[in-house]
Amino acid sequence: MKVYKHIKTGNFYLKLDEAKNCTNANDGQEMVFYCEYGKENPKKFVRDKTEFLQKFEEVTL
Repeated sequence: MKVYKHIKTGNFYLKLDEAKNCTNANDGQEMVFYCEYGKENPKKFVRDKTEFLQKFEEVTL
């Protein structure tokens, strides 16, 4: 799994996986499933892959 940094906030996140949105309005949309990095009970998030790649950058820790 890869670690990403939010460009605006500087917070770190762990990219867990990718998926496809299967709702009628957005059928086939590529999504990224990710969570807070380094937290005991991390919050989990889903975001459009294109938006994710615009707002996050991969980092090596």
